[in-house]
Amino acid sequence: MARIRRARRMNRLVLDIGSSAIRLAELAPTKEGYQLVRYFQRDLAIDPAMDEEEKAEQRKEVLQQLLKDAKVRARKTIAAVPGQSVFTRNRPLPPVPEYKVTQIVKYEIQQQIPFNLDQIALDYQVLGRTEAGGYDVMMAAIKVDVVEKQVDILRKVKRNIDIVDVSPIAAYNWLKHTGEFGDDGQCVALVDLGATTTDIVIQKDNQFRFTRSLHVGGNDVTSAVASNFNMSFAEAERLKREKGFAPTGDPKRDGRGGEVIGKVLARLVAEINRSFAYFRSQPGGGPVQRVIVTGGGACLRNMIPFLQRQLGIEVRIAQPLAGLAISPKAGDASEHPEQACVALGLALRCCQNVPIQINLVPPRVRELARRKEQVFYWVLSLATMYLILASIIPVTAQKADLAEERIKLLEGVIAAYDASLINDPQKKSDFEDDFELVSRDVEKLTSDVTTLDDKRRFRNSWLPYIQAINDSRPVRGLAISLLEAIVIVADNNTGPNA
Repeated sequence: MARIRRARRMNRLVLDIGSSAIRLAELAPTKEGYQLVRYFQRDLAIDPAMDEEEKAEQRKEVLQQLLKDAKVRARKTIAAVPGQSVFTRNRPLPPVPEYKVTQIVKYEIQQQIPFNLDQIALDYQVLGRTEAGGYDVMMAAIKVDVVEKQVDILRKVKRNIDIVDVSPIAAYNWLKHTGEFGDDGQCVALVDLGATTTDIVIQKDNQFRFTRSLHVGGNDVTSAVASNFNMSFAEAERLKREKGFAPTGDPKRDGRGGEVIGKVLARLVAEINRSFAYFRSQPGGGPVQRVIVTGGGACLRNMIPFLQRQLGIEVRIAQPLAGLAISPKAGDASEHPEQACVALGLALRCCQNVPIQINLVPPRVRELARRKEQVFYWVLSLATMYLILASIIPVTAQKADLAEERIKLLEGVIAAYDASLINDPQKKSDFEDDFELVSRDVEKLTSDVTTLDDKRRFRNSWLPYIQAINDSRPVRGLAISLLEAIVIVADNNTGPNA
């Protein structure tokens, strides 16, 4: 059954619709692992000052062109929502029957989120069992309105949603698949430096433990450059990509640009350290020993050495394409591989089970999809019935023609016997009485013939016997005056000596 579900999901459109770019990915299994069959990335020139309608319109236009370039026909889509929009918590639950876990999760989420359950989409995953026999559960919830924005964008390009993942969790799933986190039980943090937010995911003892979104990202750096150097957001973004760098610690070398960028990055580092400290204080937490960096912010020059110096622990950039075969249609992934983790994590869900399988499709959308699927199966059933009838009717019509010809033939035979029976088949024919009389005469004659035949067969021929006796008598002195016939019947009850 699991293979069937995965086979069905192979034909899915995978989209990472971010705040600065849209990415499309497609994986295919091979004997050695997976091949990245397609990968497209299109940047979004979105100024944070734009209103939401303008941002949505630009996303729609870029997405339409991307789908046209990729020539993708799949309708059902796997997409992700930003980590900052999702409430996520790891909770140990008491040892209760498994069917009660859903009820407890709903109760826990309702205590944490000031919305009714019909206003949110939620999901959870049991990560393992606790020492007390309970459940270690990761739960996630999001306001339906946030997901509806993603659904609206897809609807405008004639696509519908199948799975709603969470961006940092999708990146974690992919790097967990490639082995970036290792299996030595270390406390490893994934830091995804995005345009509007920075997402943190922490794994400890080879298990997902913690996630948090920070409201600091690459756009904050661009906005600071635009403000300090009196330029537009687009010009500042281009300057950041071409000449921007993280501070080296040498004020003369860094100059004013390094100072401006350094202030934003200092705020980012403070938030990261605060998150690490919070995790360390939690039950089951601990100090982060290694950091893996992904996202567009990792492309900033000197970023990795800067973070390593500021955090005081090992920091390295992720290698999401390591061991992955790349087809000619996926060349965009090689330009900025550190930005491909989310899209690859979403595409992985088409091919296999992933460590964290969250799906935040709103209940209304799920119910609508279920009804559409029912309608599809009804239409398919009716079409099948139509085809069956279309194949049966000609055969039935041919049989009806043969039956009609047979009826006409029999009517001709009946008409030759008694034409009045054609209009009233239940009527008794006048010839039946005549037939009965003739039949009785035939029976009487047959009986007479049988009697005479029996007499003929059992009669005796006396003349030969008389002639033989006459020939045997003496010539003179003997005359026969009387002959009698006697029938001697043997008695079966007597023996041979009776």
